[in-house]
Amino acid sequence: MTDPSRPTKPLKILTLDGGGLQAISTLTILNKVLERIAEEHGISGNRKLRPCDVFDTIAGIGAGGWLAIPLGRFRLDINSCLSEWYNLMESIAPKSKTEELRLRLLRHCYFDTERLVEQVEFLTQVYGTGDRLFEPDAEDARTSHVFVAALASDARSYNLFRSYEIPTSAKLPTKLLKGPENPSSFKISRAFGVTGAAKYFTEPWEEQMASSGKVRFSDTKFPEPHNITELALDEMWGIYGTDVPLSVVINVGPGLPNDVDVKQIAQRFSWRSSPSLAQQAASTKRARSPTVLIAKSNNVEHDVKRGSVRFHEDTEEQNSTIEPVIEGEWNRADARTSTLGSIQAGEDAIESDIKKKLNNIHPGNAGLYYRLAPTRAPQGTSRNDSSASGVVLDATLGYLNEPHVDAAINEIVKRILEVVSNC
Repeated sequence: MTDPSRPTKPLKILTLDGGGLQAISTLTILNKVLERIAEEHGISGNRKLRPCDVFDTIAGIGAGGWLAIPLGRFRLDINSCLSEWYNLMESIAPKSKTEELRLRLLRHCYFDTERLVEQVEFLTQVYGTGDRLFEPDAEDARTSHVFVAALASDARSYNLFRSYEIPTSAKLPTKLLKGPENPSSFKISRAFGVTGAAKYFTEPWEEQMASSGKVRFSDTKFPEPHNITELALDEMWGIYGTDVPLSVVINVGPGLPNDVDVKQIAQRFSWRSSPSLAQQAASTKRARSPTVLIAKSNNVEHDVKRGSVRFHEDTEEQNSTIEPVIEGEWNRADARTSTLGSIQAGEDAIESDIKKKLNNIHPGNAGLYYRLAPTRAPQGTSRNDSSASGVVLDATLGYLNEPHVDAAINEIVKRILEVVSNC
């Protein structure tokens, strides 16, 4: 007898990494996957395939969470999501050198979360989603599970903020991480705030949680990676049981933050050290984007003034400036965690753990998991990739042209045997 609480088709899971304020590379890579799927299934070029047309579960953390909600909960296509990313970055970035210095010196962070909340609440009105993270019509969508994760300030535990109610029929409830108090009324704007909370970027974010009271959240591990894919697998196994069939598990990200960027960010915003006044003045000097940015990589055009982005075939050069590194003192603990070797080892360990877990539960199926991300993000992009979008897109195009990446995307398409676009 068929169990009505189980999915009728193998699950397709998409997870999105953070890594500073970076999303352009992630969306560009994901766009390539969707284009390849559309080609394979003969979908007209006039109709853009969306992530919500393909994936059952979309999850993210940090900036990855800022993409998971628009793609899964708002059901945006890649172009629209990319456009809103630029708008969001323009909205939250300091408006003047004075404001940037004030945030750095008094609050030790890059942006004001109040403007983040205001912009997200504006987006919920524009797209008519309602202001709650819970989705009333989730059962009618292919993507019925969207969540973002947040790390407690003590770095000991994660919590999940979901677009859906945990069913009473959950097979392994002990695998399910706790959520907020009154999850059905939890606001989308607060989900952005809690998953985006990170040292150097924002002040800690507080939420009232279901079983532990008020909790402070902040990604104090930055720039170390998070295992968002393991959280997504545990969530699906917790709901459906470990015998739930899986089609593919894809993790997409911008690559680990560049070492130089991490040093510069730590130097500027560390709670434990402050740069000299001369360094502060020098480090606030940044290139301003022209009214229209045309990016050569992966055929993306972004008009800042109009707030629109589109993928197209005609490409031109983009002018962009990478901010130079300001020499100075910065916390040595941060230096240790930001070295390429140590962080890459952590990323490799995460991938190994995921494949081992998949193989233990689904013997012979470790190949279900794919990670699509450059090894390292280009310099000058980790703090705010929209200020150097041409650099990001060129680097991402180079990554997508690598033979092993093209082969991985082909394998992913083969695993995705069917596209259901009823969302």
